Amino acid sequence: MQAGRTQVARAALSQREKQDVAALFQSGRLAEIVERANSLTARYPTDAYGWSVLSAALLHQGRNDQALVPLRRALDLSPGDAGLHGNLGLAFLHLGRLDEAMVSLQRALAINPAATSSRNTLANALAAAGRLEEAADAYQASLAVSPDQSRTLYNLGNTLLALGRPEEAVVRYRAALALTPDYPFALVNYGVALAALERPAEAEDCARRALRLDPALGEAQILLTNTLLLRGYTGAALAVVEASLDLGERPEMRRLFVACLRGLPLPPGGSVRRGRILTALAEPWGRSAEVAAAVAPMLEADTVIGGCVQRTLAAWPKRLDAATLYGPTGFAAVTGDALLLALLDASPIAAPGLERFFTLARSCLLEAALGVTTAAPDADGTERETAYYAALARQCRINEYVFDLTADEADKAARLTARLSQALAQDQPVPAVWVLAVAAFGPLHAVPQAQRLLKRAWPEPVALVLTQQLLRHAEEQRLRGRIVQLTPIDDVVSRLVRRQYEENPYPRWVRPAPVGEPAPLAAQLRERFPRAHLAGLPDSPRLDVLIAGCGTGQHSLETARVFHGANVLAVDLSLTSLCYARRKTRELGVANIEYAQADLLRLGELGRSFDLVESSGVLHHLADPAAGWRSLVPLVRPGGVMRIGLYSRLARRGITKVRDMIAARGLDGSAAAIRSFRQELLDMPWEPSWGRYLLGDFFSVSGCRDLLFHVQEHCLSLLEIKAFCLENGLAVLGVEVDPPVLAAYRTRFPNDAAATNLSNWHAFEEDNPDTFIAMYQFWVQKTG
Repeated sequence: MQAGRTQVARAALSQREKQDVAALFQSGRLAEIVERANSLTARYPTDAYGWSVLSAALLHQGRNDQALVPLRRALDLSPGDAGLHGNLGLAFLHLGRLDEAMVSLQRALAINPAATSSRNTLANALAAAGRLEEAADAYQASLAVSPDQSRTLYNLGNTLLALGRPEEAVVRYRAALALTPDYPFALVNYGVALAALERPAEAEDCARRALRLDPALGEAQILLTNTLLLRGYTGAALAVVEASLDLGERPEMRRLFVACLRGLPLPPGGSVRRGRILTALAEPWGRSAEVAAAVAPMLEADTVIGGCVQRTLAAWPKRLDAATLYGPTGFAAVTGDALLLALLDASPIAAPGLERFFTLARSCLLEAALGVTTAAPDADGTERETAYYAALARQCRINEYVFDLTADEADKAARLTARLSQALAQDQPVPAVWVLAVAAFGPLHAVPQAQRLLKRAWPEPVALVLTQQLLRHAEEQRLRGRIVQLTPIDDVVSRLVRRQYEENPYPRWVRPAPVGEPAPLAAQLRERFPRAHLAGLPDSPRLDVLIAGCGTGQHSLETARVFHGANVLAVDLSLTSLCYARRKTRELGVANIEYAQADLLRLGELGRSFDLVESSGVLHHLADPAAGWRSLVPLVRPGGVMRIGLYSRLARRGITKVRDMIAARGLDGSAAAIRSFRQELLDMPWEPSWGRYLLGDFFSVSGCRDLLFHVQEHCLSLLEIKAFCLENGLAVLGVEVDPPVLAAYRTRFPNDAAATNLSNWHAFEEDNPDTFIAMYQFWVQKTG
């Protein structure tokens, strides 16, 4: 910023007074400058100098809004002062008033075209407004006047990087560092550009150099972690994340912590602190299932809990009494294990050994409840026991009662349920252990008189069970009449699929994954796919998004929160799923999602179009996936994009064999059939040809039905997807894979810099058939 030069001399203002002010600026004594400037404006109100000094001091202090008044007063007195116009533009820029900033800065440049400070500030304003090409031109113009500006070179590099031109960005960062070698932020972004050019070793070196200059620089820690993950050094990446988190928790480092967990061998053991992974699971720092996948093997490796699991497996399927199951000290250790309790409350437990242990623990809970009468309701046990059993009951609801159930347990649970219902009807005392045991075997909302439980006082863990199984269910029932149906649902397969998800809404997620600061679609695509050819992307402040098949809202909530200006229409066949989604959305206070019931095959009848259409895990459940996808393409505006998720025929070869086994036996998709077959499958000798069927979905009723018992499923190949894209005017922007997979692909196909050649990916998948075990997830752009 500039102090401004007064065009009209003021006889009353001495040169000595100006020198005193200059000395105060040099010493950085801003408070004294403000005091001196106020004195000068009082004594010389018609002299622009005092007003100029006051505004400059306020700008230095970051008091941009307060600087506007003296700036305007100075400009009234000295309208031809380029420096004052530049400072006014700077104040507007800091206040986010970008249009006014650009007007003031253009006036400054009209008066003094050589004012590099104003030209740089104008470039900054253009960049902030998303006018990146104009910003790059403005930086270039400033450098043409004065080429040795390291900050301007750095800003130009940032702009070129945001434009998806990392090769050009590298040249500017290198020039900035030649002028200012100890420039940590330039080193970091130089590294980001190098990483985008598949030069991770050089990027890692930049990160380490930046950290030597500033060991606490978060951006450098993020770059170092990403480059290590890209190179497959997950353990080293985790060490960087742990050290960074010790200095303070940053959202991006929390996300990278979860990314490291995904790449670690299981169990992660001593490489991850229990307290930290507990926090990551409870808050959570990612999707709960992602963190839980690392927690379960940690617990199984624990001496006490592992002992319980081993005793369970040795006796299975026999039920054990509590003393035998837990051992002499196990019950106290298990009920006091905070990580175990957090796991029970987070997501379905995707570990067969733990699942069977908790199945026996539930049986012990049932026996304990049957031994308590209304005459002795205080025999509920300690607070820790109550908290443990309440967490177990909540886990059973989360997994939709997927645990093995014997005929004896079913009979005893039914008798206890009748006893509970009768006690409520007669207004008798009800032991908390009754409530928890019943809730562990079936949903409380199905129990006659259960609403009366809400009128009684309960310990907090029990109250959480009532909230989960009564209050939330009641709210979802109320929402059924508030979801609009946009289209008829008359396709035969659509009606079958709708029925499945009405019975089993999927997935029953608990907590949302965190997202970073919202960013425009174009910026996110450039960051995700830096080598992709991105042109003509939507650039309106509003981003109209369609989620075709939103399920229970996990996907739509992530999309609505991650894209700047997103306005989301989320549709699904299942009203039950939509009500779950809307309840979760209201709980999170998200207001930019409209939920509606519709068949995606008929969405063209709405007459609406979108900048972004997402359909993940949906199209392959249609009678004709290609026809369904084709019906969505006209809804995408020219230049708009689609994010599509489809099953891989190769990756799901083992799942297909299990599905064929189910079909050959004529098993239906009932909860009883799912429970029974799951146990049979777990007991069978392992056959590698089944593939990795033990995905997270296997460990809940809805998930298992979606995974193995779905009424309609098609798998595709990447060559079929490539053909569809060519036939329908869709250009592939990128394929979503983890960094080590992308690095391996680029090693094999170095000439495909953008990694968008689906024929190459097909060849890669043939050699690595589990690459897309979850789904193909990819982005395409409408070119026509």
